[in-house]
Amino acid sequence: MSTPAPTTRIAELDALRGLAAMAVIVFHFTSSIAKNWGYHIYDVPFPFPYGNDGVDLFFMISGFVIFMTLDRAKSAASFAVGRFSRLFPTFWACALVTFVVVCFYGLPGMEVGARDALWNITMLPRFARAKMIDGAYWSLEYELLFYIGMLFLHRLGAFRKLTVPALLLWLAAAAVAHGILTHGNPESLVYRLTGKIKAVTSLDYIHFFGVGMILYDAHRRRAWSIGHALVLVACGAVALWKAQSQMHLAIVLGFGLLLHLATTGRLPWLNARPLLFLGAVSYPLYLIHQNIGLIALGKLHDVTHSGWLSFSITTAGCIVLAWLISITIERPAMRWIRDKMRRST
Repeated sequence: MSTPAPTTRIAELDALRGLAAMAVIVFHFTSSIAKNWGYHIYDVPFPFPYGNDGVDLFFMISGFVIFMTLDRAKSAASFAVGRFSRLFPTFWACALVTFVVVCFYGLPGMEVGARDALWNITMLPRFARAKMIDGAYWSLEYELLFYIGMLFLHRLGAFRKLTVPALLLWLAAAAVAHGILTHGNPESLVYRLTGKIKAVTSLDYIHFFGVGMILYDAHRRRAWSIGHALVLVACGAVALWKAQSQMHLAIVLGFGLLLHLATTGRLPWLNARPLLFLGAVSYPLYLIHQNIGLIALGKLHDVTHSGWLSFSITTAGCIVLAWLISITIERPAMRWIRDKMRRST
């Protein structure tokens, strides 16, 4: 099967986003509750302990897509505006809805004050030592910092002919930082500086972003090289070192293979309409599901006394809410902002 042209939108990536979002949601509605919450919400119908690894797939997809977006962007401004229109209006809407619902119904341990809520507007609240409106938002901080780092390196020309060396250096820095923070003295200056550098340079998850980036580089060049294979081996080595378990490592390696097969047209079943629909609403779905979902699970269980029924209704409700946000805010905001950008240039 032929590889899609680098300038063609790859619908399978949207489907993978949808699957990753659903994996995280099922994790939060089942295994995460038993693990992280100290009070009873509802009778969990089944365990799904590895669903949270869906975030790793999100990061891999981001590495592929952001590299592709930078290649297409006419300027740094167009890239920045495009990312802003994609991320912030939907995030602000979902954060506001979540904040209001939690304030009204309550969710012990997850309420935030006005100061913290305002810092969430930046998508980087933890840099101001503020609490996130929803715990699921932690990954957005790493995504945003990765985008900024990618734009900076791309404008320097690091990814024109030096993609492999740049990624290997980034991965080496991640390995060194992990070693220092794992075995170093927490009181030392090196340890503290490493922690700060790591926080702003995507070192925690560059081995996931790197998989997507190197797959895109091979995709755009329509050829694999020894350098591409070396980067994948380096990503795997870092993943092995940082893996929480053998199963986690196996899932990560499987995600890399899945992304490769999807982006080379070898998984046509991903073009099924239900999967593409989930992909289309995956961003608001990820943003809106956790706190609101936990509240809904508890309220429904009080009425239905059925874990399965509470889970099914809550999951379906989150999907519908995400769809409503997508058609009323996400898509119109992107069109409006990008149209203003085109008219001003």
